[in-house]
Amino acid sequence: MLVAICDDSRTDAEMIRFSLMDITDELETVWFSTGKELIESIKSGAFYSLIFQDIYLENELGMDIAKEVRELSPDTQIIFVTTSLDYAIEAFKVQAIDYLVKPCSEADVVKAFTRVTMRINKQASSSVVINAGKDIRVFYPENVIKLESDRHYTVIYSRNKKTDRVLINFSEAAELFGKKFIELRRGLLVNPDYIERISGATVILSDGSTYILPKAKKDSVVAQYTEYITGADT
Repeated sequence: MLVAICDDSRTDAEMIRFSLMDITDELETVWFSTGKELIESIKSGAFYSLIFQDIYLENELGMDIAKEVRELSPDTQIIFVTTSLDYAIEAFKVQAIDYLVKPCSEADVVKAFTRVTMRINKQASSSVVINAGKDIRVFYPENVIKLESDRHYTVIYSRNKKTDRVLINFSEAAELFGKKFIELRRGLLVNPDYIERISGATVILSDGSTYILPKAKKDSVVAQYTEYITGADT
């Protein structure tokens, strides 16, 4: 597991690193003294399973950094480490898994890390693994907006604006992603979490795309979506 520590205090960063070393040897930590360096690393292709993010950095606000991380790498877990509770509520708007107040102890770091590993393991158990030729791809259904057929391929659109064209028959891909997804028309499945609204025969998704429902599918799609919303709210 690759872990990033973004903190302008080397002393605080070292405390976190040593705490993690006591948990397991299967961790690699990278320290960034600025958020700009962290973001550039992610844009260059690095994936961090976890980021310990300080909120008050010199000339930067860790909350802004976290929001950009969430856009670039939605599967990355975030733990805030800071000197104040001022941003505690806002932290969970970016789905932070924990919020540690300095000076935090080794026990605090260990407890927070345990929560992260539990969430990562839960995600892994619900992941979709596609073995397409020489490529093995892993997707998390909760991050997938829609699947679309493209001859012998399936195009998978994710919430981080990433598009993957995978060599797998659409019917096989649809079966892997389960019954949660709703078929708008032949060769198109959408995740109901990303349906903003259905207006008449038009379905509007959160990525801005719109689809006109075939007359034969309209009642079925509306019923499935209504049932999903009702079930999600109970």
